[in-house]
Amino acid sequence: MSSLRDLLEDLEDEQELNIIEDEVDWNLEAAAICAMNQRTGGPAVQFNNVKGYPDGKLVGSLFTGPGFMWYPQVPRMMHGRIAMGLGLEKDIKYEEFQETIIERKKAPIRSIEVDEGPCHDVIIEANDVDLYKYPIPRLHEKDGGRYLTSHTVHVYDAESQTSNSGVYRLMLGGRNKLVHGSIPRRVSPTGIEKIVAKAAKKNEAVPFAIVIGSPPPVTAAGAMNLSSRTDEYAVAGGLGANPVALVKAKLSDILVPVDAEMVLEGEIVPGATMEEGPFGSISYYTDKMRNFIYDVQLITHQEGPILPFVAEGAKPSDSMCLLSALHSTELLEYCRNNVFGSVINWVTLPVEAKLNLAIVCLGRQALPGFPGRIARAIYSQSPYVRKTIFVDPDVQAEELSIALNDRVNKVKYEDNVFISPMGKPLGLTENHGFGGGDLSSTMTVDATWRFDRPGETKARRNTFEAAIPKDVRDRVVALWKRQGISPDPVVMD
Repeated sequence: MSSLRDLLEDLEDEQELNIIEDEVDWNLEAAAICAMNQRTGGPAVQFNNVKGYPDGKLVGSLFTGPGFMWYPQVPRMMHGRIAMGLGLEKDIKYEEFQETIIERKKAPIRSIEVDEGPCHDVIIEANDVDLYKYPIPRLHEKDGGRYLTSHTVHVYDAESQTSNSGVYRLMLGGRNKLVHGSIPRRVSPTGIEKIVAKAAKKNEAVPFAIVIGSPPPVTAAGAMNLSSRTDEYAVAGGLGANPVALVKAKLSDILVPVDAEMVLEGEIVPGATMEEGPFGSISYYTDKMRNFIYDVQLITHQEGPILPFVAEGAKPSDSMCLLSALHSTELLEYCRNNVFGSVINWVTLPVEAKLNLAIVCLGRQALPGFPGRIARAIYSQSPYVRKTIFVDPDVQAEELSIALNDRVNKVKYEDNVFISPMGKPLGLTENHGFGGGDLSSTMTVDATWRFDRPGETKARRNTFEAAIPKDVRDRVVALWKRQGISPDPVVMD
């Protein structure tokens, strides 16, 4: 998948894209349509007629899916469009998706550098730079302004002579100004914040390139928790099974994807700040805060750029689905590599729980005690997860309702629920104060069969698969299809 436009074509072919030709307002209306679309588990939405911008296009709900709470009543998968962005089938099973991501991450493909490309089709410099000429949307009623929410920020660190990248909300602060949005509740500065603070002490500007509308594998790599020494473009190449083509930015040596929809370039001026926020985040509005400014000095973009955006807070949003699918996979890989002797089939962070809950499916265990060890590994590795539920191998990743059923019916709370005071600053409940300094505890629930329980005494599930012989199931499915009964049958063999 070489570009966002390639993905949009594929989505349209697979009935995974709604194209709206009616006029839609960038001010709240586009985001509201995406919020409703995400509530109903619909396809991505492209807006071809944005009010006040005859040539402007937006696309939202790009990587969203309905979550697993209602599966299989809602056939669309939470990770389906993410999979398509990586060249996989939209109906790929979650376990296969995770194993594919793990294997591809192990095989990075180095990027290739070219001289020019579509992202430089149009070049706007100096006094002609005007961000108000583009349909940057306002997303929530109480937001402090219009926001860019789907992009990657690349900065150049003069001291280490390396680039650093990350995903941060950016508020439109003027014709050529964007204001940085910090991550709420984070107790330590991000990589870019460290670089900017270090440069400010030397009174040095920091060059940047903001990439909007990257190739989907680059977007996926940006959602992963990669070390600062990792070549993100090589990881993206591995995820998409193709090298990422890059071109040098016009004002710095920062490399950007040649197929990006738009690139904003300039400098972060030392000491200059503006007020940012409030912003409707995952489940609450952030506070106003002063933060550093991106001084945009040059804009390059493709002809007729398509600007993606995230309707944050409306579940499940693009960022929630990307983090759920990809962070779950990273946790699965980490636990397999670091909890010796454990057998883990899959890990999922249901979007319905906004990354705070992990569900872990254990394979056949040789010894007792693995849930506690795996849970500690997850809590130490994930900034988000504060609750973990362990389930048996007969639970499939898409069957969130069965996992929750096991939590109710298999758990003896005095023996199988473990609460620890381990602090989780990003996992605060809505009853916590948001002023900083608060921590939440963690809870581990073992909803697996007792290790010493004989197999013949374990109750069978009364499901279509468990309670009905295979020959009868096959006849029912064949009859279903012959009669054209809607919706199509879903078999969880």
